[in-house]
Parts: sequence; structure tokens; C-alpha cells
Amino acid sequence: MSKFRKTLVTLLVLGVVGTLAGVGTFSAFSSTTDNTGNTFAAGTVYIGDNDAGSAMYNVTNQKPGDVTTKCIRLTYTGSLAADVKLYTSSTVNALGTYVDLSIDKGTMPGGTTFPNCTGFVSEANVFSNTLANFTTSKNSYANGIAAFPGVQTQWNQNDTVVYRFTLTLQNNAAANGGAVALTTGAHDFTWEARNQ
Repeated sequence: MSKFRKTLVTLLVLGVVGTLAGVGTFSAFSSTTDNTGNTFAAGTVYIGDNDAGSAMYNVTNQKPGDVTTKCIRLTYTGSLAADVKLYTSSTVNALGTYVDLSIDKGTMPGGTTFPNCTGFVSEANVFSNTLANFTTSKNSYANGIAAFPGVQTQWNQNDTVVYRFTLTLQNNAAANGGAVALTTGAHDFTWEARNQ
């Protein structure tokens, strides 16, 4: 092998070794950092009651002055603070004009079963008029009845309010249907929670 070739091979080997050494040098000056486990979740708004899908009342054969009193417990389990309003999207028949409706909010011992009112303590009356008036004046969230636990101004997770409904048939001859009993017809009550 000629002297020129030996020199060229030597330079080539030195160049490869120098390159490898340079790569090793660059990798020695390296650094990383991580920010791991990121998540993003929405809050929740959820209101429930203790009726187990049953009607609060289903009364028949009432006479003037008869009173029906029933209670329902609402519990808020959402994670976000909320307003809760009571309203109905139902209509009632002619008898609704002659049924006085009073709704109170309050508290009741935890063991009381739906729809009993044993131990109910009223905090405030939130509605007092006729059932017919309720269906026309409280027929959406916008004009619904806002009620809060105790003196709070919002519902928070695990807050509870008991609503007592008192219905009284007025002593009014027009409430007597004669041979055909007058009825209010089926109607619903809705509680809607919305984040403020």
C-alpha cells in the first residue's frame, strides 16, 4: 500500500473516530422535563328527589274543607353551585280553580318516608294561591319558585330541602260537579337546577 493511501486511510479513520466522539459529546449535554397526567373535566348539576317514581298524591272523593298534606325531599348532588326552581308544565281541569295550594319549604328528619310529613319544620311559605293559579303563573323555569336551603342563596353539593304541599278543596258550590265528579286531572311538579 502506498504512503498516500496509508495517510488517506489514517485520516479517514481519525475522521470517523472524531465524529463518534463528537456525537458522544453532544449527547452528554442533554436535558428534558415533563408535565404529565393532565386532565380536564366539567362540573355537574344534578337534583333528585325521594319519590321513587310515585305520585305525591292521588286523592278522590274529597268534600269542601278536606285537606291533603304531602312532603317531598329534594337533594342536590351536583358539584357546581346551582339555583333550583319549582314549576309545572301541566295544565289542570276546572276543579283546579277551587283547590287552594300552599307550598312551604323546610326540613324534616332523615328517616321520614315519602310522602309523609312527620317532623316537618317550615322555614318559609313559597306559594299560596290556587292550583290553577300555580299552573298558569309558575309554568317555566323563568317564572318558577326559587327556594334555597335555609338562608343560603345557592344550592351546594348534598344540600337538602323538603317541600310540603297542602291542598284544600274550597267550600264552593261550583266545585260540586253534580252527577259527574270534577277533577283537576293529572299534573306534574318539576324542580330544575341550573348552574349560576
